[in-house]
Amino acid sequence: MINGSLSERMWILRGPTNCETALSGITSLPASAAFIDVSGYEFVHIVAHLGTIHASDSPVLTPKCSDSASGTLDVIDSTLAHTPAVDDDGEFVSWSIEVRKLPLDHHFIALAFSGTLTNGSYADVIFLLERGAQPVTQTTAQLPTASQYHWLG
Repeated sequence: MINGSLSERMWILRGPTNCETALSGITSLPASAAFIDVSGYEFVHIVAHLGTIHASDSPVLTPKCSDSASGTLDVIDSTLAHTPAVDDDGEFVSWSIEVRKLPLDHHFIALAFSGTLTNGSYADVIFLLERGAQPVTQTTAQLPTASQYHWLG
């Protein structure tokens, strides 16, 4: 039977350090040298919660992969690029990526930002890493044990 607890099934990681991160000047979350190693996991799910998208900005959000935590980010597939509209404030964007389908030796993931991002657009990003072996161990600085609740009947 598969464990129904989110915090035991998936490793939960944040993209930015703080919520409602201004995207001006940011090329990826997490930043280079901190790309997330997804080797050993079956799927990586990325969820972006869009904040205000400034009318003069035209951001493009694209999951990318690299061969190291600080390597060059490469496109996984061009169909994964998302360009939010100005009226998408408050919406979610999600991506699910099967790790074994990533290019060989490219098991480091980030969400890249491109386009025009100079006028004050915002987003929060979380990464959910899923693997068959359970339970996973959370990073307690991001998800303390005291903040994990389970009521599974």
